[in-house]
Amino acid sequence: MAKVRDVWRDLVLTLREHHLSGPTREARLMLADVLSTSPSHIYLFWDQDLAQEKMEKLYLMLEERFNGVPLQYVLGEWEFFSLSFDIRKGVFIPRLDTESWLEEAIITLRARFNHDQGIICDLGCGSGVIGLTTAYWIPGIQVYAIDISRPAVDMTLHNAGKLGIDSRVIVELSDLFQDFASSSTIQFDAILSNPPYVKEEEWFTLSPDIRLHEPKDALVSGSDGLDLIRRILNDSSSYLKKEGFLYLEHDPSQVEAIAEIASPTPLRWDHIISDYQGQPRATVFIRR
Repeated sequence: MAKVRDVWRDLVLTLREHHLSGPTREARLMLADVLSTSPSHIYLFWDQDLAQEKMEKLYLMLEERFNGVPLQYVLGEWEFFSLSFDIRKGVFIPRLDTESWLEEAIITLRARFNHDQGIICDLGCGSGVIGLTTAYWIPGIQVYAIDISRPAVDMTLHNAGKLGIDSRVIVELSDLFQDFASSSTIQFDAILSNPPYVKEEEWFTLSPDIRLHEPKDALVSGSDGLDLIRRILNDSSSYLKKEGFLYLEHDPSQVEAIAEIASPTPLRWDHIISDYQGQPRATVFIRR
């Protein structure tokens, strides 16, 4: 059996030879997974032998990575906003871009609802990271999580239980608000959404690990990438309380088009939130 430190060294070299980005980080995450520990604690196992069954698991993980499977699917979980979410193929992988605007949303909503009951909607919830993170950090929040995808709905339910907040989360299988069971009575204090916004023609320019493994419907939205965004902007005001917020993620190039689409609706443009690269990543609207 090999020592963990030797496995670590060989793993980094192997990942680098296969031209995977961030080989040191990937090696740390994979090794932490097989050791059932946190990435920061793998050094505590440095002088231990790695059991054969753990080596075999590591080989299987490497084989998946070399076949282009995203690391998030290989690990079966991913950290978002310092929380661990389970993730499976068929469900959109959460991105750091979403954390950039959700941080501001949580600060704003926490100031309003930390001690009073608030109700929000995670529209197009995927694995649930937006709504569940908000509910986790704001005890007074109840979340309705909506998605058209059954695997996404199931994963959100699972992650709500994993985080211990399932009593404050209601998950609905619906095409946006079209099949929303309680639509006639529920109005939200805020709607938070990371909808598909990639143009159809751009799909084939995306990296193979995205095109071959992530669900296209969670990324692409018509010829201009705005099909779902149009529906959200036109429909959301009916489900927002007066002065309720809509946080909408989008591509930086879509800022002007989104403002124009929203102009005739009861939604008032408020401000833009930039991502960690300084690009406009989300627009905030308020229900007039």
